[in-house]
Amino acid sequence: AIQQLREAIEADRFGKLSHGSIHVRWNRGKGYYDQAPWRGTWEQDGGTLMNQCIHGIDLLRWMMGEDVVEVYGATRQRFHDYLEAEDVGVAVVKFANGAVGTIEGTSNVYPKNLEETLYVFGENGTVKIGGASTNNIDVWDFADETEADAANKGLEEQTSNVYGNGHTLLYADVVDAIQNDRAPYVDAVAGRDALEMVLAIYKSQKTGEPVTLPLSDFASTDMAGEF
Repeated sequence: AIQQLREAIEADRFGKLSHGSIHVRWNRGKGYYDQAPWRGTWEQDGGTLMNQCIHGIDLLRWMMGEDVVEVYGATRQRFHDYLEAEDVGVAVVKFANGAVGTIEGTSNVYPKNLEETLYVFGENGTVKIGGASTNNIDVWDFADETEADAANKGLEEQTSNVYGNGHTLLYADVVDAIQNDRAPYVDAVAGRDALEMVLAIYKSQKTGEPVTLPLSDFASTDMAGEF
């Protein structure tokens, strides 16, 4: 599903982008955090935005435009008082191409994972990637509709768990890139950019102000004591 959306972006089928959004509405209970003591700590992890939502945030940035100008966010710890970090966070993102984006991520959904949904809106197209882990195409509408589009409408990508199929494929690509001395499909810079987005939201929460990118001199440990 994600690859089909990316192909449409690269083919400029959306035209001028208006806005996009990512919603990660999941559930994590105390048992999950007890499995690994690093989870939910500022030194080794962060909260739901850094752990559960960073892949969705990465997708939003990738689809809407790599260059981000400004991030304004707010985070809270509502139900997980045994953690150091947040269990819900929201943000508004301004992209260099003029488009805007919104982020909503939480581990507070009762009683189980609800959805991970990505929307992209352009002058000539609207796409909604839904499912529990952005694995279904719920909406696929373009002004220049082709016969090939019929296969995408209602696509449901089967997954074995809530994390989807992306991890295994990316690991395989990295191994192949090393063995064949080529650039991987997703490089370390992309990972760094996703990390920057989350840290910018954290900094915005701490300062109460919008944060301009590129981000410098801020780490998750600077959030110690926030909640």
